[in-house]
Amino acid sequence: MGLRIWLAFLVISLCSLTGCQKTASEEPLSREPLQNLQEVEAKSPVPEVQGKFQVVEPGSLYNGTIEIAVPEASGAVVYEGSGVTIDASHTEDGYVMVKSQESDTRLKARVILGEELYTYDLRSDGEYEVYPLQMGNGSYKIVVYKNVEGTTYSPIYQQEFEVEMPDTDRVFLYPSQYVWYTNDKNAIKLSYDLCMDLDTDQEKVDRIYDYIVNLLTYDDEKAATVQKGYLPDVDATLAERKGICFDYSALMAAMLRAQDIPVRLAIGYVQPENLYHAWNQVYVDGEWIWMDATFGPSSSHVEEDYTQEREY
Repeated sequence: MGLRIWLAFLVISLCSLTGCQKTASEEPLSREPLQNLQEVEAKSPVPEVQGKFQVVEPGSLYNGTIEIAVPEASGAVVYEGSGVTIDASHTEDGYVMVKSQESDTRLKARVILGEELYTYDLRSDGEYEVYPLQMGNGSYKIVVYKNVEGTTYSPIYQQEFEVEMPDTDRVFLYPSQYVWYTNDKNAIKLSYDLCMDLDTDQEKVDRIYDYIVNLLTYDDEKAATVQKGYLPDVDATLAERKGICFDYSALMAAMLRAQDIPVRLAIGYVQPENLYHAWNQVYVDGEWIWMDATFGPSSSHVEEDYTQEREY
C-alpha cells in the first residue's frame, strides 16, 4: 500500500534550554545535560500549519515483522561488586548495560574514556540501563555513585574494560537511555508505516523528518516547567503531538534507528541566540547530515550555527 504525505509550510518555534548545572560530589558529576530547564528564557510562537497533512495511526498500514536492534544483557562478560552489575557482553555493538540492586538511594553512572566522560542517572529498581559507548574505541571505565546527601555523591564501584568496535557508528543504531524505545512502541510502528513503500535511506529520512515537522508543535509550558533529570518518552510525544527540542530529536532518532539508519542525538548551543538545544545528525550515503526538526525547514539557521557538546 502506498502512502502520500503532503508537505506543509511550518513556522517552527525556537527551543531555548538553559545550560547544564554541575553537581557537587567527592568527584564532580559534571556533564549532566538538561539538568534544570525551569529558567527557559524565550517564548516560542505557536507553529501554524497550512495546507493538508495526513496523520497516520501507528500500526495501521504496515502488517509485517518489526525488526530493530535490541540491546541484550547476555551474561558473556559481566563485572559485579557492591550490588552493581555491569554487562559488557556487547561492547562491539557500542553499548554497555548497568544495573544496581534495588535501593532507596539515588544513583548515577559515569562512562569515561580518557579525558572524555558522560554522566547518567542509574535506576534503582534492579533493572538494566543501556548506556552508549559513543566515544569510540579504547579503555573505558564505568564508575557508579550513590547519593550521600543533597548533591553529594560517593563512588561505590568501578570497572575498566577494553572496547573494540569494528564499526563505531553502530552505537547509533541501538536504543539507549536518552533515545529509548522497543519494537512495540507506537513510534516504531509509525516508522514502519511511513517507510513501508520506500527503498532508499534518503527517502526514509525525508519522510520521517517531514512527518515530525508537521505533526509536532513546540511546548512552551513544558520547556518552562520540565524537571531535573527529564528524559523523553517517544510515545508520549507522539500522543501529545508536542514537545521540547529534546523530544523532537529523540523521536526522530528512534524512528530512523528503527529503519537501520544511524542517528545521533546532539546537544549543544545554537548561535546567534546562544540557545541550549538538541538536534540530530543522520548518516546517509556515507556521510553525517545535520538536521533540526524543531526549527524545521523554514529556519534561517545553518549547520555552522551549531556547536555540539555531547552526542547520544
